[in-house]
Amino acid sequence: MVYFVSDASPMLSMDAIKAVLPIGIGLASAAYLTMQVANSRLQTDKSVPMVNLRPGDSTHDSEYNEDQDAFLQRCEETYGSTFNILLLNKTLTVVSGPQIREVFLNDDLSSIDAFEELTDMVAFFNTMRKSNRDTDHRTIHTLVKDHITPNLSIFTPRIVEQLEQSLEHELGYCPADNEGKIVENPLVIMQMMVASAMANVFMGPEIAKSRAVIETFIQASVDFAAMHGNGEAPRASFWNSLVKRANYKVLNPLQVRVRHLTEVATPVVLERRRMEAEAIEKGIPYDHPVDILQRLLDNFDKHGFVDLEDVCGHLLILVLASVHATTDSATVLLYYMAAFPESMEILYKEQRQVLDAIQQERQQKREELKKKEEPIGEDLDPAHDYDLSSAAIKQMVHLDSFVREMFRYRTELLTLPHRARKTVTLSNGIMIPRGHSVIINMKSAHQGPEQGEGVTEFKPWRFVGKAKAATKVGADFLPFGMGRQCCMNRHACPGRFLAIQEIKTIGALMVSKYSMIEIQDPSKTIKVLRSRSGEPMCTGLVFTAREAVSL
Repeated sequence: MVYFVSDASPMLSMDAIKAVLPIGIGLASAAYLTMQVANSRLQTDKSVPMVNLRPGDSTHDSEYNEDQDAFLQRCEETYGSTFNILLLNKTLTVVSGPQIREVFLNDDLSSIDAFEELTDMVAFFNTMRKSNRDTDHRTIHTLVKDHITPNLSIFTPRIVEQLEQSLEHELGYCPADNEGKIVENPLVIMQMMVASAMANVFMGPEIAKSRAVIETFIQASVDFAAMHGNGEAPRASFWNSLVKRANYKVLNPLQVRVRHLTEVATPVVLERRRMEAEAIEKGIPYDHPVDILQRLLDNFDKHGFVDLEDVCGHLLILVLASVHATTDSATVLLYYMAAFPESMEILYKEQRQVLDAIQQERQQKREELKKKEEPIGEDLDPAHDYDLSSAAIKQMVHLDSFVREMFRYRTELLTLPHRARKTVTLSNGIMIPRGHSVIINMKSAHQGPEQGEGVTEFKPWRFVGKAKAATKVGADFLPFGMGRQCCMNRHACPGRFLAIQEIKTIGALMVSKYSMIEIQDPSKTIKVLRSRSGEPMCTGLVFTAREAVSL
């Protein structure tokens, strides 16, 4: 989840600034930084009311964290749909209702700038790449759009195979007669499953065999989570940001991870180039490997890469974001399945119905070919009749609804900040000064009348029979932003298609292999269901295997 950096630091004297600045900074730079601090207390639109504080509180942090729903209900009942709050030492304008769409579709309101103010993510990423250091991450978006999303149907069988292998290795069979298997930290299993699958897709099966590469992906996602605050609300300041930027240049652990990936990838890439040259010399087509590494190598000049290390740096950026977000959401999915145990059997029956129907269709095609005395290709091999293909998972509408509802219900109520690059006036007349941040009231979006009945409850089948796929963003579903283009700015996340596909695949595997998942300490159910993104779970899970089914 996204939080804010404080811009309300107290005024500091020039001597104090000199004391905390890195050695070697000039007086002119120090003077400029003093001016920046002096201007950090931005003026807000005086017509926007400031929510009053509880007696004894100096900010709204405590009241909001104690009960998000109750806090926002108080604010909305007293102040309407737009109001200012003091959160993390920063004045934020809360935007609700129709103005949410305006925020997302306005080029001058940037989520990148708001997020950068907190994490210095651009500086973090730039230590890993030598090219494409664009602040809006346009190149990263292009890589996802051009090379990942269009190939999901090709990648899915490999993802499923790798996830299943990792699940068997990490969790295995949990017989009911032994009262299941307790897993204290399911996140570790999810990390291994997701990282293994992503290594296969991004780096190729040869490189993915390396356990060290899998560990590199996992540790990179851990580094990324630390930058996010590990589920806690970081209280960064201008000075912390200054120190972090300096540290990233010399202490960023991802630099070591990029070099390691480059070392492992080099012999594989050289062998691929040798085979390609040999094929050209013989005048035969070269069968390019199907993975993101090869795609980037084939488009090396198009994307302006400098060398293989630069390519691996871009790959790691894609991987760490994917592994971090997918691992967190997949882990939470298990807890939701445990909290609503009746859903497991419904999801299992749906899965069997879908796969049985696909098997019958494939059998019919084989019989038709046999009557025509035509050969039956490998694509109709009966051994793959019950594969969890991309097409099969797409037909599991109850599973898709469960995942979408999980995101709707769990997403924090104040999130997705945007910072004004210049003064913006919304349609309701509210003015957002340059440099000021707004934050989205997700309650108005995710608990609005368009969601149907019981909006404060988790209803797993809420979206069954509706044109509301888990990947479909809009003003009523904002976990992945809204719009068309860049993940980190005002538009919808292009990586959501891969993330949702992998999350649903993990859900389908769990349903097929385990008849029951239970929360180890049921008293903590509510806490884990409303946990923040990246927040460690406070209790484990108990897995009970499903009896084998003859196909």
